[in-house]
Amino acid sequence: MVRVKYILRYFASYYPYKSELSKARITKMVYLADWYSAKKYGKQLTKINWYFDHYGPFVSDVYEEALKDKELIVKKELTAFGSPKETIYLKTNSVDDLKLNRISEKEVKILNEVIEDTKMFNWSEFIDYVYNTEPIKNYKRYNYLDLERIASKLEH
Repeated sequence: MVRVKYILRYFASYYPYKSELSKARITKMVYLADWYSAKKYGKQLTKINWYFDHYGPFVSDVYEEALKDKELIVKKELTAFGSPKETIYLKTNSVDDLKLNRISEKEVKILNEVIEDTKMFNWSEFIDYVYNTEPIKNYKRYNYLDLERIASKLEH
């Protein structure tokens, strides 16, 4: 299992469009990493117990980790439409001290896959992509999502 802070640091380091890493987007990217890993390896990357709320997969764990991490900063900004958003950035430009070596090669491949699959999506396309994942498409809102169990059912 990877600690959420290292996943956040990884995304903040390697996602090409830094200003798009809003609280909502990065949370859903961590969800996608857990989902991809559950499908590919039968295990989530994190220990997060994902909840399907009104706005899709969400938990406060990701945002809380970002606030606690001394290597990250959460900036209050505005979207292109003028509404407030909170964006997660690295405090430094150097990835040398981020301890990203705590993420295995297998886990890095999952994180890179999430970045590659989503980096070209605008917000609307990104949300459509997330909402088309099996746990969101075929399970009920206002319930916890057992990603590992859902992924295991896909194989049978």
